[in-house]
Amino acid sequence: MRLAHVVLALALSTFVSASVGCRDVAQTTPPPPRSNMVFKRDLYKGTGCLEYSWVSEGKRRVIQLNPNIQEGEGDGPMAKDASHVQVYALSNGLYGVKEWQFPSGPPHPSPVVRAVVEVKQTEAVGTVFYQDQSYASDTKALVPMPVKCPTTVERVSIIDPEIADLDPRTVTRNTAVTIILTGSHFTKDSVILIDGANPTTKFVSPSVLEAGLDANDIATPGKRGVKVHGAKDGTTSNEVTLTVE
Repeated sequence: MRLAHVVLALALSTFVSASVGCRDVAQTTPPPPRSNMVFKRDLYKGTGCLEYSWVSEGKRRVIQLNPNIQEGEGDGPMAKDASHVQVYALSNGLYGVKEWQFPSGPPHPSPVVRAVVEVKQTEAVGTVFYQDQSYASDTKALVPMPVKCPTTVERVSIIDPEIADLDPRTVTRNTAVTIILTGSHFTKDSVILIDGANPTTKFVSPSVLEAGLDANDIATPGKRGVKVHGAKDGTTSNEVTLTVE
């Protein structure tokens, strides 16, 4: 009889412990997902960077990785309707890309809470994690060129000018001509540089610049590198080629 009482007591104790444990599990709320951006790279001998924003916030942020640093972290979205990640500049020190938005397609029903950008040699993999615990990934091929990111957080809002077209692209030697650059992010302080020399630049609009070239400026045939330099903020555009025949 005493043995039966002991067995019954042990059984009741086990049942109560299991019930309490189940109640604790049922009442435990999983922690909210961490809100951040993680930037990783597999090649890390040089300087790496990621300049990005959360759509639809638009506020630019930057993660800088010094040589021999493989991974860094940046701010997550503040808005409750973040849907995508907009990359403005991305580099692992050898390869880079400009202007990439991921993931492709329309917004997910649940907002984005965090993301990871991982650079694997010549390819970037972007993954966003949604509040409903689902995720989506996209890839982007990189090109073998260094891409500049802002060096400090304070310079994130400073945007490099970009040349889309040069007209004309071919000019005749010893003949005065006006060249027209079209692009974006030009300012009144923008200066056109031709192989480092700066002819008089005329600011027409944020998307148009002009420069008058004297006959002496193009006396020698050959190819000239044309860039736009921001005299005030130190920005520099991509380069296009002017051919003198």
